[in-house]
Amino acid sequence: MDDHKPEADRGDAINSAFPDFYREIKSLPVTVEAVSFEGKRIETEHRTFERTIIRVRGEGATGFGEDVTRSIEAHEQLREDGLTLPTGEWKIGTFSDALDAGSALSAQTVSRETPEYLRWAIESAVLDLALKQSGRTLASELDRTYEPMAFVVSPHLGDPPRIRPVNRFLDADSDIEFKIDVPDAPSDEFLSELSDTGAVRILDLKAQYDSDIGVTADPELYRQLFETFPDALLEDPAITDTTRPVLEEYSDRVSWDAPITSVERIQDLPWEPTSLNIKPCRSGTLESLCRILEYALQHDVELYGGGMFELDAGRAHSQAIASLFYPNSPNDLAPPAYHTYRADRSYPSSPLEPPAKPTGIGWYSR
Repeated sequence: MDDHKPEADRGDAINSAFPDFYREIKSLPVTVEAVSFEGKRIETEHRTFERTIIRVRGEGATGFGEDVTRSIEAHEQLREDGLTLPTGEWKIGTFSDALDAGSALSAQTVSRETPEYLRWAIESAVLDLALKQSGRTLASELDRTYEPMAFVVSPHLGDPPRIRPVNRFLDADSDIEFKIDVPDAPSDEFLSELSDTGAVRILDLKAQYDSDIGVTADPELYRQLFETFPDALLEDPAITDTTRPVLEEYSDRVSWDAPITSVERIQDLPWEPTSLNIKPCRSGTLESLCRILEYALQHDVELYGGGMFELDAGRAHSQAIASLFYPNSPNDLAPPAYHTYRADRSYPSSPLEPPAKPTGIGWYSR
């Protein structure tokens, strides 16, 4: 693709003309005294979701995080066995180093397919605590402002897929927009009905997951999606000999989600991206997330936030980060009320206003 920068130009992740977000937070002092865990569960029409809320306490304050690990058994083990965190007085950076050096976290993460999710829950909780202890917010620490955050809704379409889950949200709010998980081999009629709503911002193919849940790598389907939804991003396609020509033709509308765990993984993408889905838990550490944000600023990459069916603090923290860095993007971070549909429920509208008095990371208080 002639209009893309050559690989050599994708070089160093950060240069001095751009902010170093991790430097701004790594020296924050924090006193850690205790940690506790609370299970949260929700039953939807299609699946049971289990999450663990992590509370880290110190000096009369509490920081919150959320483990979004998929395995219900992993949550049960975490709450049954507990977890011993380094206690005492730390800086954010030295606390993260202590997690690397300790064995308690390893005991809980060794059997997990995604150990970075628990690591993020702990690091975000400790940052939340540090900010509260210092009387600051993430916005003030990074010299940024919480802005109203636009969001999209990602309804479950059923099997076989139906347009009804989309239409019933549109009936409640005609301005709502959507992220759609593309079903395998969707009918022309279904895609036409979906396109006619004019409300689809992201089409997720899920072909970059290490599983068989993604849509079949069909170049004709990919082209049909690009042409039928001219204003939508196509997320996580499969790169094959047959799909690559189509994807390169529409490369400015290709986005990535599952691979985005570090700057190095961004640099390993088949071409320099124009859009990325940011899920903080995929990064594992605060430093890794900060480096991704810095890289995106330096390389003019558009960002939007993604959700992991968070039920509590995890969703609020992702909303706060989106509010600070990409508030006007199609953030798949609708309030948890959207996880289930009820005809008698009133749903928040997009954009979501930030709290009048944010604390800690922001967008969350108890």
